[in-house]
Amino acid sequence: MEVIAPSSTTDSDRSVRVSRTRSRRIADALLVAIFLAGICAPLFGVRLGNHGWDVGLLADRRKNAEPLLLRMHEAHVSGPVATMKAAAKFPGQFKYYLSDHFGFRNLLIQLHGMLMVEGLGVTSNQSVVLGKDGWLFLASEGSLDDYRHANPFTKAELESWRQILEARQRWCAARGIAYLVVFAPSKHSIYPEEMPDVYTRLAQPSRLPQLVDYLKENHSPVQILDLTQPLLEAKRDGTRLYQKTDTHWNDRGAWVGYQAIMAAVGKQVPGARVLSASDFDAMTTVVAGMDLAGQLGLNGVLQEQRLDLKARIPLRLPYVEQDVVEPFTVNAGAPGQPGVVVFRDSFLTQMLPWLVESFGRGAYFWQYGFNQKTVEAEHPAIVIQEIAERKLFIPATVLDHDSLDVDLANGKWELAPAK
Repeated sequence: MEVIAPSSTTDSDRSVRVSRTRSRRIADALLVAIFLAGICAPLFGVRLGNHGWDVGLLADRRKNAEPLLLRMHEAHVSGPVATMKAAAKFPGQFKYYLSDHFGFRNLLIQLHGMLMVEGLGVTSNQSVVLGKDGWLFLASEGSLDDYRHANPFTKAELESWRQILEARQRWCAARGIAYLVVFAPSKHSIYPEEMPDVYTRLAQPSRLPQLVDYLKENHSPVQILDLTQPLLEAKRDGTRLYQKTDTHWNDRGAWVGYQAIMAAVGKQVPGARVLSASDFDAMTTVVAGMDLAGQLGLNGVLQEQRLDLKARIPLRLPYVEQDVVEPFTVNAGAPGQPGVVVFRDSFLTQMLPWLVESFGRGAYFWQYGFNQKTVEAEHPAIVIQEIAERKLFIPATVLDHDSLDVDLANGKWELAPAK
């Protein structure tokens, strides 16, 4: 009878198990090290972020958190009391500060945007629509509903807009001042063909044509200038009028708007100077992606072919930063030019240097309200009120109270000190 001896572990088998165990331990240690490095790197990046180790600043519109302070310096508060108050606020301040200065924050946002847009073909920010052929569109502030005609005005809303605009017109007319309301169309109204096909449009008008038609039907005395048609007509020659990676028009689109505005002004007040195309040189400049690209974290990746108009004549206000909300006051130029007060938003920024040359003394305010104090002090020949199409989704009663608190000092309008 054959006896089978029990199997025994060979030295070779034992060596293999030991090697596998060692490899697993090394792999686990590397994984732990990578994990610890990952969670610690942002803390080191808080310091490195200011020394070129992170990508360029994103197009954030809000102000970043200020450096943290443990002590408070308030009137009538000092010593231990101030320190205790500061300590109580420190956790919230630290969270806000870290969210803004998180190490490699911009790099991570950019990588996420690249993965979503270039890898998956979808937007990484719900406020931005990924259009065709590199076009980006705004989805927030009612813009997507406006494109789809999904949220038209109610009769009460239309009447509210009519009453507010007519009240402003009557107030100006009683003082011998002309009043012109200008609507700057959204990019999707001029380039609907570049929007994704997935967004269908309903068979009803959007808000801007609704309001224009309502005012006409009610024989409103308010002079309305809807820039949609002039822009659509100018688009036919193939010139691009809006930025691909920004919500606003480029210089070519702003020029179309300027010409239409000055034609409307000429019907109400004489003496305004109208610039001509020969006053400018057309230029093409390649720049980093603009505001919508920044919302995706891709302003350092995407590029914009900016179509500029460079003035060949001296300008009293050569350039205005896009997001500057402080008022501008410009003294009279050539004799006989009418004075103007302009209430505007960001769409008129590129046009301001041209408008300044067209009028005499002018005061230019970024606001939707109608500041009677400024108009009475200036007593211009005309008031121009420019409103972006997407702002029609804000109740007229809200916009009616959107006025800057300003003071006139030495002939110049300035923001009033915070109270």
